[in-house]
Amino acid sequence: MTDPNFYIESPRLYLSYFQPALDTHCDFLVELWNSPEFIRDATGGAGTSIKDREAARTRLATFAAAHERNGYGIFLVSLKPADAAPADADADVPFQEKLARAKLIGTVSLLRGTSPTAYKAPDLGFAILPEEMRKGYAREAAQTLLAWAKRERGVDVALGFTGPKNAGSNGLFRSLGFQDCGVHTLVEFGGDEAAVWVSPGAHTDLSVYGI
Repeated sequence: MTDPNFYIESPRLYLSYFQPALDTHCDFLVELWNSPEFIRDATGGAGTSIKDREAARTRLATFAAAHERNGYGIFLVSLKPADAAPADADADVPFQEKLARAKLIGTVSLLRGTSPTAYKAPDLGFAILPEEMRKGYAREAAQTLLAWAKRERGVDVALGFTGPKNAGSNGLFRSLGFQDCGVHTLVEFGGDEAAVWVSPGAHTDLSVYGI
């Protein structure tokens, strides 16, 4: 069970665990994963099977399992309210009360595959609602997660995978200081070709990570 009161904070955002029992979290995943931008960029136009609340609830349970297994996974990204209440800065107020005043806007993730095809470093991912894009939220969430993962989980290297023609995601990896390692075939993702990026200071010989 993922702790409902765990969160990571940045100046504008909260990063927290999805709670499968909450209908609002399930409905948000349906909204995000069925947005035209997500379908285009994350599924290559194929679409997603997460079409309703119960399908989302089942998928969110797998998110929780990944966190238990690896110590990280997919995090919910929420925008703090512009008119923050005094309770939002009170450490004694349960996080779910703070989250109720925030807007759910996306996800940020560090993911590992499954043996035997899993790579030797997690890959960084992000998705933001269309109306909240181009405001720097994905970059802020990614920076916050990478810093937390290094500090709390000892994650020194992260990979980045995206479509070679996905200008937005490629630009975001570049802005984070990741290095472009070209286009490669990814066995873990069914043989799809993707642009591969590595975090600052990481090996650029991708065989080190099993690619």
